Amino acid sequence: MMREMNILEYLKDRQDGDIVVDLRSETMYAFGTIPGAINIPVERIGELYELPGEKPIYLFCQMGEISGQFAELLSDAGYDTCNLTGGYQEYLRQNITHVKYGEDH
Repeated sequence: MMREMNILEYLKDRQDGDIVVDLRSETMYAFGTIPGAINIPVERIGELYELPGEKPIYLFCQMGEISGQFAELLSDAGYDTCNLTGGYQEYLRQNITHVKYGEDH
């Protein structure tokens, strides 16, 4: 089953032990990612099929488009997947806003 959820909404309700996969390149991952995410870049996509199948897998990329395609592929293979829409770009936008303007603004 493939679902979609905005990355910021997911982070509000995140559970310990969730499998969260950053599909961006190793270089982009090294510059920053969401806390607890593992990096499986698109070039190593076969590794996704090695993840445990009994838990949902949350996928994100830079903007949420590529992760949606891969969430669909994994779903077709029997995995419970969720595409985190907005991607890392949405996560950064939210965090930069909070740093620049503060939580109260």
